[in-house]
Amino acid sequence: MPAVLNYATDYQQALQEPFRHMLQSAELWNSPANSIIKWTGQKEVKLPKLVVNEGMKDRTRRVITGFEANYSNDWETYQLENERYWQTLVDPSDVDETNFVTTMTEITRVFNETQKIPEKDKYMFSNLFNKKKAINATDGIYEMTLTEANILRQFDDMMQKMDEEAVPSNRVLYVTPAISKIIKRADGLTRTFSVQGGAQAIDTRVSRLDEVNLREVAPDRFKTLYNFSNGATDDPTAQQIQMMLIYIPSMCAPEKYSFAGFDEPTASTAGNFLYYEQLYNDVIVFKQRSNGIQFVIKPV
Repeated sequence: MPAVLNYATDYQQALQEPFRHMLQSAELWNSPANSIIKWTGQKEVKLPKLVVNEGMKDRTRRVITGFEANYSNDWETYQLENERYWQTLVDPSDVDETNFVTTMTEITRVFNETQKIPEKDKYMFSNLFNKKKAINATDGIYEMTLTEANILRQFDDMMQKMDEEAVPSNRVLYVTPAISKIIKRADGLTRTFSVQGGAQAIDTRVSRLDEVNLREVAPDRFKTLYNFSNGATDDPTAQQIQMMLIYIPSMCAPEKYSFAGFDEPTASTAGNFLYYEQLYNDVIVFKQRSNGIQFVIKPV
């Protein structure tokens, strides 16, 4: 039987840079929290859960207290929910038989650009929304129509809520292009003063927008729900996400290609090469950090 070559590792590495600029959720898929993931199986990961039991206490001089462990260290196990595959037959005349990895990348280029990359964006944003909602219900999820008159106040309110809940800075604001335009034209973003008899526009700090990194997301990739049975299509009940404010280490995104490769032409493939890839991934929101994610969705 011909050898079956698995290029999963090479393929995953080869995809990271060329398609990074197309993936609008790239920073999220590469969350700093991914570093704590421990793979325990093809589609199983463990995440450490460290809990300190007590805080500091008053000290009495010349008294030796008893000593004991003041923390617990456990693991939370997750089964990855998103198991995907893609396959195609390839005519031998289209294959450079001396370099399978390069051929694999070339064959899948259009697939990655038009199917896989948009699907990963849709999966990321919709899963963040639904897992946030499952943990916090409607807390941190706002349903309203954003306008030039109310957008800065809403953004500042979201920032204040995170401040009050001690969410670290270095936050990212994801918006649709339409909302980005509204922000730039928002009431109160600039003020005009009369300076030495001439009217001049002077930018003043009337909002906290300079404290976040702003990222635009195509609106068709920024909805609350999709159907992933074949590719990624809009669910009829989906709502448009307008803004998402996030402290990225509030979540992690484990991903692994378990197989990517060609089978040699055989009778069972009608003399064609068979290309097949399979991957596992998921989006995990940490319950103790879920206050680091907020959404504004458009009313139905």
